[in-house]
Amino acid sequence: MKKIGAWVLASILVIGGFSGGTPALAKEEVRTVESYILEDIWEHWGFEELDDLVNADIFKGFPTGDHEYSFKPDHLITRAEFAAIIVRALDLQATGEGERFDDIPVTHSLQAEIAIASDHGIIEGVGAGRFAPNEPVLREQIAAMIVRAFSDTVSFPAEGSQSFHDVASDHWAAPSIAKAAGAEIVRGITSTQFGFNKKATRGEAGVMLHRALQKETSNLPNANELMQIVKDSEVESFPLFEQKDASGLLSHNKKYLTGYQKALADDLAMWYFDDETTETMAFAAEPKLEMKQSSNRFAQVSLQGELNVRYQDRTTNFETTIDYHPVYYLKKTDGIWKIYYSDMPLEFEALS
Repeated sequence: MKKIGAWVLASILVIGGFSGGTPALAKEEVRTVESYILEDIWEHWGFEELDDLVNADIFKGFPTGDHEYSFKPDHLITRAEFAAIIVRALDLQATGEGERFDDIPVTHSLQAEIAIASDHGIIEGVGAGRFAPNEPVLREQIAAMIVRAFSDTVSFPAEGSQSFHDVASDHWAAPSIAKAAGAEIVRGITSTQFGFNKKATRGEAGVMLHRALQKETSNLPNANELMQIVKDSEVESFPLFEQKDASGLLSHNKKYLTGYQKALADDLAMWYFDDETTETMAFAAEPKLEMKQSSNRFAQVSLQGELNVRYQDRTTNFETTIDYHPVYYLKKTDGIWKIYYSDMPLEFEALS
């Protein structure tokens, strides 16, 4: 994902934006574009997956300044934190059917998420009525939690083909490790070693969760519906942009966008407009849309088309055609599909 390039480009020509501690995001928190640019994952081996989770508001990070965060991918992640992230990623709700642990008081910051994870059978205790929330989660525990959480939505093999030399066949987590490895959700630290009893980092946990989310296939979205959402999000923004209707654009963004894309679009809508300029845009012809990838909660839609753009200010007056072919990343949250990121390579060709 070329997030920095997209941000700079959108700041110059505002098109794609209108097509934008605890380890995960609280629903009520408002974030800015800067909040999504976590520089400490740029050189991480799992950058693409971790950046995607950040853009989609599944991982937030740790505050380092005003609206700024770091991911800390090499830091250990606790049992409570990973349980909470799964709950938030899957939009799970409380049922009251799970076990309540003696070491999780009502004042614990993740008490609600831990209770929900227990309700859905995702977590188990460590014995004597304890969950050990602040203990680092082990790689085999992550494998087990993922298999339990995604058992109804991911096609796990009955028996995994991968055999790790450091996993005893009679260990309680061995079946889960085999299933998760067979589904290519977890991988070993070498071709023969799983990394058994190894404490997991935030980066490792994030990548494994991302793989699982991409493999949910029990309730795939309708391709035509998602392509229509993408097209509508673009077409409905054009007159709002031409009319310099910042309030209308903010409402538009709330309807169609979420995560990074909404933060980008909202920021631009608040400061871009200038009474001395006139800009219009429209598709030169009907754009071609295609579903590139989909799972139960995530999808990618590509658009191939051209935009006619006109610009005028006190000193400049020109028309140009833009070869416009972004890829839109969508997520389903609370039953609604929204765009949380778009890659938008642009090529300009002046009209004669």
